[in-house]
Amino acid sequence: MRRWVAAVLAAVAGAGLATAVTAGVAHGAPPAHALRLFEHNTQQAGIDLGEHGQGPGDLFVFAGDLTDGSATGPKVGRAAGSCTTTSGDAAKPGDLLCAITLTLRGGQIQTQAVYDSAALFGGSVVPLAITGGTGEYRGARGDGTAQVPDPKDPTAVVFVLNPSA
Repeated sequence: MRRWVAAVLAAVAGAGLATAVTAGVAHGAPPAHALRLFEHNTQQAGIDLGEHGQGPGDLFVFAGDLTDGSATGPKVGRAAGSCTTTSGDAAKPGDLLCAITLTLRGGQIQTQAVYDSAALFGGSVVPLAITGGTGEYRGARGDGTAQVPDPKDPTAVVFVLNPSA
């Protein structure tokens, strides 16, 4: 695990990525080694599977640019993923099972989560798991959060990744 944390920190320094350095005192503040990335979809598609209309089996597929910390930061990679609706319908939002891969210099970081769709697209900060990686991120583990910062623009997501030490 220490090797992965070192790889993340090396990638952060090498790619010019910002880190959230407000560790410690404030409740909910990310650890000093957190990685903050902003993703904006450049391609997306919704696929209505199963019964017509929103419901289990529907698929949302997307890909986009990753930037350092904010929408105006330098481009540092790409994100690609899919979310499958596992519950809910047009009258009542449900759960989404999402798998997202973040491609950075040196390799990829895989994440996975089940999100309450109303919370995610309503601007809430929701948890995710770091489930693995490739290249410099091989063996990656940890957790993090995802947030759609503007519910009126569901094409943008802020990721904060907290690697395990």
